[in-house]
Amino acid sequence: MKILNYLLIFFALLILQIRIIPFLSIGKLLPDVLLIGIVVLGVREGGVAAMITALFVGLMKDAFTTSWIGASMLGLVAAGFLAGLYRHARYRMGVQGKLLFLFMIMFVYNLIYYFLYLIDTRLSVVDLVVQFAIPAAIYTFILAGIAHFLAPRGLLGDES
Repeated sequence: MKILNYLLIFFALLILQIRIIPFLSIGKLLPDVLLIGIVVLGVREGGVAAMITALFVGLMKDAFTTSWIGASMLGLVAAGFLAGLYRHARYRMGVQGKLLFLFMIMFVYNLIYYFLYLIDTRLSVVDLVVQFAIPAAIYTFILAGIAHFLAPRGLLGDES
């Protein structure tokens, strides 16, 4: 039953990411609700479940958007792995450490995604980080914060 629930949630997130989120773009930056879903899954169920889900969800996102095939997938798998690490380390962290770790997960995803998405451009790594990875991570982090406060028990569950 839990698998069916996650399947329906990620299907809804995929539709949301493809059809609704483009209206929230700021320039070329989009928040990534699939990333938020993978992080939540990784924290609640573990890194392996998040990485396997990220593999399929990322491939579906890449297939239905103009991304390079594998750009979202690789970034989401890395984010799922890091969310699994966060699951085990969060009890030893303060609030600031938790927020920083979650932001770093989003930054790593965006760095991988935009590096692969913009690989044929002549952007330097510094420009990639400053113009795309950091702003997109901040945008996704803000959207995740809003969703966390709107969810009844928070996105990460009771003990986060």
